[in-house]
Amino acid sequence: MTIVRHPLKRPQLASLAVVLSVCLIGTTTAHAQELALTGQDRWLDPDFEEVYRVGSFGGADWEQFGNIIGLGFDGVGNLHVLDQQADRVTIVAPDGGYLRDFGRKGEGPGEFRTPTRLAVMANGHVVVFESIRNAFHIFDWNGGLKRTVRIPDNPLATVLPELDSHLDGDVMVLIPNGVVAIISRAMMGTGGQAGADGATRRVERLVLGEEEVVLEEITTAWAPPPGVPHGQAAHTTVTIGSGLAFAPLLYVGALPGGGVAFSDSSAYAIKITDSDGTIQRILTRPLQPEPVTDRIREEERARRLEELEREAESADPLPERFAAMAARALETRRNDIEALQFFNEIPIVRDLQTGWRGTIWIQRAGDYPDGDGPIDVLAADGRYLGSFPQGTTTIPAAFGPDGLVAFIETNELDVESVVVRRLPLAVR
Repeated sequence: MTIVRHPLKRPQLASLAVVLSVCLIGTTTAHAQELALTGQDRWLDPDFEEVYRVGSFGGADWEQFGNIIGLGFDGVGNLHVLDQQADRVTIVAPDGGYLRDFGRKGEGPGEFRTPTRLAVMANGHVVVFESIRNAFHIFDWNGGLKRTVRIPDNPLATVLPELDSHLDGDVMVLIPNGVVAIISRAMMGTGGQAGADGATRRVERLVLGEEEVVLEEITTAWAPPPGVPHGQAAHTTVTIGSGLAFAPLLYVGALPGGGVAFSDSSAYAIKITDSDGTIQRILTRPLQPEPVTDRIREEERARRLEELEREAESADPLPERFAAMAARALETRRNDIEALQFFNEIPIVRDLQTGWRGTIWIQRAGDYPDGDGPIDVLAADGRYLGSFPQGTTTIPAAFGPDGLVAFIETNELDVESVVVRRLPLAVR
């Protein structure tokens, strides 16, 4: 079981006037309080009260969603729905009625080119990220564009995980749930790597300044050893993460007051920081990750190859001039799967999200290959609140005030809808 007690770095909070580099002060987890939680699951009732549903093929025009890519609540319970297909944010009132919408496809102010991430502040301000333009568009509560903030140095692409949001005074701060990978033109030309760097990964906050984003390091997380890079073409290699199958991912959730909860290893060890990045608590449960056996390796390679072949068979035919290139790319992907390397165990934690008041929702792994197991709910102060049995619910796609949560559902015709429910007091 891989659990890491590693040296950490503690950043001084940077103002918007300082440069991207952050002054770091060394510290360790030596004084963190380790809280050993029970190994016995205490089952919770997943029958949440339904508040409303929106989204229907036969519904009003405003609720015919094409591809819901993000959800978020503001402080009064208004739900914001980012529809990537429509390039639009729709705002739904707490009673499920239509309030307003903003955004459309285009290149101008307040227009989108395939938006990919949404973050909603408690005060109703909305942030929409576009990976194509490497930019965050910031809107006021009424949908008026305030400003556009760009990733510095005009990178080729930015791989951005889901975002949590909070206000630090008047400053908008986003907490990425995972690693931010900025792929520069220089990296593409020299075969550099994006993602894990050596033995650590950065846990970051993104401070949205007037014109550019400032990336501040909150702390550092452990990173698994790198495997063989994949996707080699024209002497250029880009690896996001370690390149090992089943390698522990970095999961991060924002907590009230500016701290974060994160998981970085294969063990059940949830680390809780304060606002300056100092780890205050490590929440553990005596649950053991599943070892990766030769049988699991063979089955995983076979599963990935089968998935690749299905993808190739369902793809639209390409013009003849591209067919040979596509065939070579397909063969490269087959070879990558055949040569796939593996981490030595399957991590217990498959996802981590934080609620409106700082509860921590942990999606545990089921036995391979059954996927997701139970979902634990913890309090940031270390209390174990209980677990939802396997298959009875998913982690909500968005958390809001007064126990509001939102889930995305898809019917048999692939029509997406959103159901808003209210959590019981015990897990808010």
